Amino acid sequence: MTDNFVDMPRSEVVRRIRQQFGVTQAKLAVAMGTSIKTVQSYEQGWRNVPTRALVQLLVLLAIHRRREIDKVPCWEIRKCRQTAREDCPSYTIGEGQFCWFVSAGATKCPTDLDTADTDDDLLPCMGCEVIRRLLRTDDVPADGKQASDA
Repeated sequence: MTDNFVDMPRSEVVRRIRQQFGVTQAKLAVAMGTSIKTVQSYEQGWRNVPTRALVQLLVLLAIHRRREIDKVPCWEIRKCRQTAREDCPSYTIGEGQFCWFVSAGATKCPTDLDTADTDDDLLPCMGCEVIRRLLRTDDVPADGKQASDA
């Protein structure tokens, strides 16, 4: 599977997130506060996945995976300079977590200029390593525990 989420259809992103949760479309619909028909339509590509729904899924995934992936601040993942951090809402408000939610659309991070989703002003972060790390499944063992949890 590709990790190029900028080019991946949103329907595929929805399906992959649901699979990471290990739930049915019906259970995902309840978690999102929507109908099963909506989730089915998103996954089949019959209905466009709105940015607000994608952001909601990413927040739910981040909460779901918080114990599985290290709580590494985004600025360490992206190698941001101290001067850039001081102007970043994620640094001052979000403690380096949920940067794609805290500052989505507010700023274009210099490290993301080559990978920004330029067609979507509200969510320019789909190509960012922070999002790729969140959506990646190869860094989490099948039992959901890291070696340090053993």
